[in-house]
Amino acid sequence: MLSAFAASSDSHGFRRASRRPRVAKQRSAREGRRGVALIIAITALAILAVLLADLHQSTGTSFAIAATQRDQLRAEYMARSGLNLTRLLVAAEPNIRQVVTPYYVALAGRPPPMLPVWRMADSLLKPFCDYEATQALQTGIDFGSAQGLGETNGRCTIVSFAENAKINVNAPLNFSGDRARRSIAMQLFAMMGGYQIESRYDPLFQQRDRDGQFTNRLDVVASIIDWWDFDLDRTVFDPGRAEVTSSGSEDDLYRRLDDPYDTKNAPLDSLEELRMIRGIGDDFWATFVEPTPNDPDARIVTIYGSGAVNPNEAPPEVILARLCSYLEGQPLCSNPAEAAKFVQLLSTARALVPLPFFSRVSDFLAFIEGRGGPRDLYPMLQGFLGADNPLLFQPVTIPAGIRTEIDNSFVTAARILTIHVTGQSGCREMDDFGECVGGYRGEVRLNTVVNFHELWTPPPPNAGRMPGLGVFHYYRVE
Repeated sequence: MLSAFAASSDSHGFRRASRRPRVAKQRSAREGRRGVALIIAITALAILAVLLADLHQSTGTSFAIAATQRDQLRAEYMARSGLNLTRLLVAAEPNIRQVVTPYYVALAGRPPPMLPVWRMADSLLKPFCDYEATQALQTGIDFGSAQGLGETNGRCTIVSFAENAKINVNAPLNFSGDRARRSIAMQLFAMMGGYQIESRYDPLFQQRDRDGQFTNRLDVVASIIDWWDFDLDRTVFDPGRAEVTSSGSEDDLYRRLDDPYDTKNAPLDSLEELRMIRGIGDDFWATFVEPTPNDPDARIVTIYGSGAVNPNEAPPEVILARLCSYLEGQPLCSNPAEAAKFVQLLSTARALVPLPFFSRVSDFLAFIEGRGGPRDLYPMLQGFLGADNPLLFQPVTIPAGIRTEIDNSFVTAARILTIHVTGQSGCREMDDFGECVGGYRGEVRLNTVVNFHELWTPPPPNAGRMPGLGVFHYYRVE
């Protein structure tokens, strides 16, 4: 029995001994499965995190794109609203003038000329263009009760000016042939200081141009005219005799360039086209076309003018250039000191009295001739400064033979206007005073030139009469 018990004990011990490795293996298998599950869970979490991050990025990007597109569309319509409101303001100018007439007559003793309402468009249309800023002014007027006004989450700024306040370098609208070439040549030569004994523009024409050529004033004058006139002959301008003739081919120089081309022989379509003309490089552009970047009103030249200059709107330098194309031999045009007096005097008078001085061209001619009644500008300045004050420029003498031509070279109304409107929406950051300091997500600029001349008949199928809001000469979205 003992042997049987011992054998039985040994067999049970063997079973227990043999069961232990099996349990250890099972426990190890279970722990292995737990490790795999942990790895799978971590991997799944990593994949989900990546998917979540990608979803967050794509959603955020889509939201940013949608917000930018929304603000861009809102900015575009703010710009369109500013443009159309400015056109409406110009169309309503005759009614505004009727209201102002009694006050102007009491001040000047004559009816007012066309009022430059376009220059005041940014201020007058502020409730429409920048409602929030208008409300912050606390003017006492509740603009919110007006129909069509309210928060727009955007703003627009307007820069508008008359094109006949600039020197026209394009084919004139009112005449053609040698008369047109002569008129433009005289204006360009005077604008570049050609009639002055010593001009500040002299260094501009004493160095090589972008093509490595020496280009003087007469070359620039001829090149500009040859670009838009219809013949193939080179223009020759004689400033002493005020005559234009033709000699040789106008395309010779352009054909010798590394990338040759011909002149256009048609009117310019845009200001940028001037850069293709001989002698008009960066220096010329920065002096006459864009003297102040991002300020279109600062330019001296235009391609949309009729050739007549508005003395109520044009800078004194432009007026002087137009005058000196006829009166080159007189001190006002040949003596830089007299020219400086004219510029300073007219600029100061405009700063003190921001009103158009000249109802008719005859009022302007009386000013440069130093005559007129007690309410005319030159006698008024003599009364303030004294008749012998050295600040007064020496009046000119207009020969009878060219008085009519000079009279036709000026006009006191504006019919072609440049209107630049910038619409903005979606300010990124505001300061404590409610001003945007972080820029805008959406910004659109409309650059337009609008014709309001009532005698201009639109082409078919719109022929008949000028629309009340004018027609576009140029329209560009930036």
